[in-house]
Formats: sequence, structure tokens, C-alpha cells
Amino acid sequence: MTPQRSLLDKILAALGWDPTRLRWRFHRLRERSRRLVRQAENRSRAVSYQHKICSGCGLTVAAEERRCPRCGQTLRSVAVQRLVRMLRVVVPEGTYTYTTVMMLVCVAFYLAMLMRSGGTAALMSGIATPVVVRFGAWTVPAIAAGQVWRLVTPIFLHFDLLHLIFNGLWLAQLGPVVEESYGRSRYLLIILATGTLGFAASVLYRWGELQGVPVPGGGASGVVFGLIGVALAATLRQRSRKLPTDELRGSLVKGVLYGLIFSLLPGVDLMAHLGGGVTGVGLGLILADRQRTRRAPARIWLGVEASCLLTVLGSFALVALRP
Repeated sequence: MTPQRSLLDKILAALGWDPTRLRWRFHRLRERSRRLVRQAENRSRAVSYQHKICSGCGLTVAAEERRCPRCGQTLRSVAVQRLVRMLRVVVPEGTYTYTTVMMLVCVAFYLAMLMRSGGTAALMSGIATPVVVRFGAWTVPAIAAGQVWRLVTPIFLHFDLLHLIFNGLWLAQLGPVVEESYGRSRYLLIILATGTLGFAASVLYRWGELQGVPVPGGGASGVVFGLIGVALAATLRQRSRKLPTDELRGSLVKGVLYGLIFSLLPGVDLMAHLGGGVTGVGLGLILADRQRTRRAPARIWLGVEASCLLTVLGSFALVALRP
């Protein structure tokens, strides 16, 4: 051991840190960084690859082939495969893409609404009602007037800091497990369907507000309960080898406890929670069954993913154009 390292170890030990453990963590971080760099280099080279790769069995196939000779799956064109490889350079497999994006978008919208409501003064009082409505929160009169896109945009809007923190913490707990289990496309469909149908259930329940003072609704709690429903469905379908049911069961227990505590708070939209949860159970059962059988062609799920993204972007565009 060199004198410099000995001195550094003594300083770290005096601060209460274990030098050996720190060196071990640094070594793992360095190895992981090198591995990520190598993977990025391989993906970059794969962008210009002239052959096709079967998404079902991984076989390398000539560019002119339309069907995999090993498993019979229909192959995407070389151009589409290159596009997918380019996306994987930016967003590698194994990252929780839509969980991360959703949390960042929720935080960004909350900060934007906070500034429109008076800045830090709104941290305690919450976002002003006209502001949340202008950003896309739903009200019964707005939905009755045909602004159905307001069933989509409120998924990303939170009315106070506690609202944002609670939903953010449980999205961080449940989201990665479900996204890894079902895949990005299915996960995005789950987010959109559970959030939208949860709000739809709340609108029907509160239809009497059509003649009274409209109360805005929003938040990702319907999605959170939808993820709980998906986790419940996964525990009911333990025959599926694609799903880590033990990990999902642990997330489910935490989610149920969260739901029981959160439901005791005043102003909670229970119908949105129930609607999202029931939708999550249904989708979880359907999508788990599809994973047990032969997978649908990748281009179908790519189309579903693109449709969901266009729905979200189009909904916010309509809110901006038709406040």
C-alpha cells in the first residue's frame, strides 16, 4: 500500500467510511461505465448493419428475406430495423423509459403551473384553479362540451406538492417493475388507458356538477392504482414466465398500503382510483396472456406505442388551441 493510499484510507476511516467498500463501489462504477460505452459503440455500428435480425429468435437474415427461416416470424424492413437501432443508441434496452419520462413531465408541468400561480407562494396554497384548468385539467362542463382530450392531459397535472410527491414516489416504486415486465409499448398503453378510464369513471360519478360549480380533476393516482391492478393480475397469472411475480407481489403490498393511506386524505378522487385499478386488472390479465402465447408482431406494438404518444401530444395541442 502506497503512503498516499494509506493516508487517504485514514482520512476516510476518520470520516466514518469504509475505504475497502468505497474502492469496491468505485471499481463497479468504472466497469459499468466501460460496459455502457462498449454497448453504445456496438449499437452505433449496428445502425449501418446491412442485414436483418429476427426479433423473435435473434437470427441474422439476409436483407431480401421477408420471413425468418427459423421461426417463421415476419421481418421488418431494413429501414425500420435501422430506425429501431438508432432509438436504442439514445435509449438503451433495460432503462425505464416511460416511467422516467412521465415523472419528468409531471415535475415540469407542476413547476410551470407553480410559476403561473405566483411562484413559491403557491407551494402552500396549491395551484390556482384557473391555472390547472388552463393547463388541461378536466371539469364536467368541459367534458360535456366535447373536450374529451381533457381525459388525457390531467394525467400529468398535479395540484400541490404533496400530490406530486405521493404519486411520484409510487410511480418510482411500481412503474419500473411493470415496465420491465410488460415492455415499453404495453406499459405506455397501460398508463394511458388506466389514467383516461379512471377520469372517465370520475366524470360519470360527478355528472351532477354540470349545474353547479365545476371542480377540476387531475393527477397520476389513477395510473398508480392501475399499476397496482396490473401487479394484482400478474400474481393471478403466475404461470407466465415473463413476469417476476415475487417482485410484483411486493410492489402490490406497498401499493395497497399506499392506497389505504392516501384514500383517507380529503379531496381524494376515489372513483378515478377505482376506475384506474379495475382497468389495470383487466389489461394486466389480457397482456399477461399474450405474453404466455406467441407474441404479436413487433410492428403492431410499435404502432400502438406511436398512437399513444400522438394521442398525448395531440391532446395537449388541443388544450393549447381550445382553452
